[in-house]
Amino acid sequence: MAKVDQDAPKKDEPVAVPNHTEKIKSQVLEKVGRPPRLHRVEVCRHHDGNYRVNIWEQLESMGDSALSMGVHIRSSYYLKVSDTGEIIRSNPPLTKLGCSA
Repeated sequence: MAKVDQDAPKKDEPVAVPNHTEKIKSQVLEKVGRPPRLHRVEVCRHHDGNYRVNIWEQLESMGDSALSMGVHIRSSYYLKVSDTGEIIRSNPPLTKLGCSA
C-alpha cells in the first residue's frame, strides 16, 4: 500500500496566504513620510503579490462646522511585494510627500 502524504493541501482546501498588511503600511510610511493629517493607510491585496495602498488624509476644516470635515486619498500606490512582505517595486515610485497647503 502506498503512503499518502497527509501534509499536502487538498484541492478544495484554500492555501493560506500570508498577511503582510502591517509590514507594508510601515514600509510605505517610512519611505513617503507621515502626512500631518493622516486619517488611515489602506492596504488591499490583489493577486500574485500585488497590493494597492491608499493614504487617506483629513481635509482642513472649512469654518466652524464639524460637517465640513472630510477625508480624501492623498496618495495611491500599486505595489509588488515579495513573499516575505518586502516592497519590490511601486507605481508611482515611493518618494517623500511634500507638505500640502
